[in-house]
Amino acid sequence: MQDKSHVKIGIIAFLLFTSSFTGLVFFTDVYDDIYSNIVSVTCLSCIKLQPKTSIEFTFDTYQDRSHPDFVLENLSEGPVLIAYRTDVCEFCDVMDEILKDIFDVNYTVEDGVVVKIKEFNNLTVTFIHINNDRAEDKYKNSQNVYMKDVFEDSVPMFTMITVGYNRGLIEEYYATAYGTLQENSYNERKNSMFNLINDGIRLYEENKAGYEGISS
Repeated sequence: MQDKSHVKIGIIAFLLFTSSFTGLVFFTDVYDDIYSNIVSVTCLSCIKLQPKTSIEFTFDTYQDRSHPDFVLENLSEGPVLIAYRTDVCEFCDVMDEILKDIFDVNYTVEDGVVVKIKEFNNLTVTFIHINNDRAEDKYKNSQNVYMKDVFEDSVPMFTMITVGYNRGLIEEYYATAYGTLQENSYNERKNSMFNLINDGIRLYEENKAGYEGISS
């Protein structure tokens, strides 16, 4: 009888293991779906904040931090537009297609930093695309200079740096936008991005004569 009991226990243990393994395989797809949804919600968290943001130019950087050298070097030639993203970010992918279209540039998510200079209305605009998961610290840390709404690590994030008149001085002047620019379609988002770029160009043209950072 004792031998038969051991056999029964072994069979029960085997059945439990088999059912557990089958369940694990069966629910793998469910796990993947849940994980995918969690990642999507996390990376799109800034979208929920869009109604609380506005695209306004300011002279004040976050905690009065200095503009990065790579920004100032390019700003001497014209406005600078920076786009920040991470590897996993669905709406970054959406906005990247618009930026590629506007600046006639091609890149992939694997590229840490991409720089493209394009002329708009006889003025050069430097586009800098930064993937915070792959870029050097000096590039990815620059996001902390321009997060005027203090949404740390929120992506997609776009910053237009230009120059403006500040109480008698011509200084660096920037505007930051998040998510899909509060627009719902490709064309609306593209138009809003163009408006941001054109505002930067207009301000630069109006104030460049007094900006000390302009190269001779």
